[in-house]
Amino acid sequence: MNVTTRLLELEGAGMHPFQVLFARMSITVACCCTYMWYTAVPGFPLGQKGIRALLVARGLTGFFGIFGMYYSLQYLPIADATVITFLAPAVASYGCHLFLGEQFSRIEQLSSLVSLIGVVLIARPTSFFHLSPEGASAVASGTRPASNSTGDHDYHAPDPTSAQRLTAIAISLLGVLGTAGAITAIRWIGKRAHPLITVNYFAAWSTLVSTAALALTTPAASPLHSDAMAFRLPAGVRQWGMLFALGACGFIMQFMLTEGLAHEKSSRANNMIYTQMLFALLFDRWVFGTVPGGWSWVGGGLVLGGALWGAIRRGKGEEERGREGERDEELGLLGGGEEGASESERREEVDLEDLVIVDEPYERDRKSTR
Repeated sequence: MNVTTRLLELEGAGMHPFQVLFARMSITVACCCTYMWYTAVPGFPLGQKGIRALLVARGLTGFFGIFGMYYSLQYLPIADATVITFLAPAVASYGCHLFLGEQFSRIEQLSSLVSLIGVVLIARPTSFFHLSPEGASAVASGTRPASNSTGDHDYHAPDPTSAQRLTAIAISLLGVLGTAGAITAIRWIGKRAHPLITVNYFAAWSTLVSTAALALTTPAASPLHSDAMAFRLPAGVRQWGMLFALGACGFIMQFMLTEGLAHEKSSRANNMIYTQMLFALLFDRWVFGTVPGGWSWVGGGLVLGGALWGAIRRGKGEEERGREGERDEELGLLGGGEEGASESERREEVDLEDLVIVDEPYERDRKSTR
C-alpha cells in the first residue's frame, strides 16, 4: 500500500494524500458494508451502544494515523516513513498499560528503547554527525541513490527542503500518536464488536474528512482553493488499477489487523508491525532505486532485534504466568472449603491426574475402584 501510495503521489501531476485516502477508504467502506449486510453481522452498522464511544475514538485516531503516513510519503523514502511508525507499538503498549491495566514490563520498556534508537539512526542520524551538505542529505534519509528501476513511467522523486522534511516528520509523529490510539481502542473494544464494524468506523470517518477537504479546495471559486489539493482523475488504466489495488489491500489489512489485535492480549501482536521494515527496504530499492546506507542497516537491525527480543521474552513470561494461574486455580479447587463445596463435588471438578499434590486416601480409593 505504501509503494502504491507514493507512486500515486509522485507520478505525473501527483495526487494529494486526501485523494488517495478518499479512494482507499471509500472502497473499504463499500466492502465492509456489503459484507456485513450480506452476512447479517450483529450490531451492523453502529455496533453495540456500550462501545460506540470507543468505536468513534478508533475512527478519529485511526484517521490521524493513516494521514500522517500518507503525507510523509510525499517527502520521505518508504523506509524513513515506515520506521517512524515503529514508535506506535511502544506508545500503544504504554497506552494499554495506562488504560487497560496490561503489563508493560521492564523487558518491554528496554526492547522499545532499543527499537527507538534504531528509528533515530534511520530517520535523523545527521544530528550525531558533522558532514558536508551532500553527505548530510544522504545520511538524513539513510539512503544513497541508485539507478531508477521503475521503467518509463513519469514520476519524480522529490528532493525535499529542510522545512518540508521537518514538516513531514512532525505530521508523521502525529500519525504515530493516532496509530497508537487506534491500537489501544481496538484492544479496549476486544471481542465486543465484529472486526469489520471497527474497520468501518475508521474507513467511514476517513472518507468523510477527505471528501470534505477535497470539496472545499477543488472548486476554483472556493476561498480555500489549492492546486495541490485539487481533485484529479486517474491518468490511465495504470493509476485506476493502483487505486483499486490500494483499496482492496487496505480492506484486507485492516480486517486482519483488527482481528489479530482483538484476540492477542499481549504486545506480540503490536510488534508484528516491525516486519514492515524488511518490505520497505526492499521496495525502496526495487521500485524507487534507493539503496539503504550503512546507518539504515544498523538502525533496522536494532529495530527488528529489539522487537524480536521483547516478543520472545514476553512469550516466555506469559507461558509462565499461564502455568501459575492454572496451578492456583487447581489448588484453589482443592482447598476451597469457603465456597461450601463438598469433598466429593471438588473431586468431580478436578482431574487429579493433572495435579502434583493429591489426596492420598482418595488416590488409594481411586486405584481400588479401577
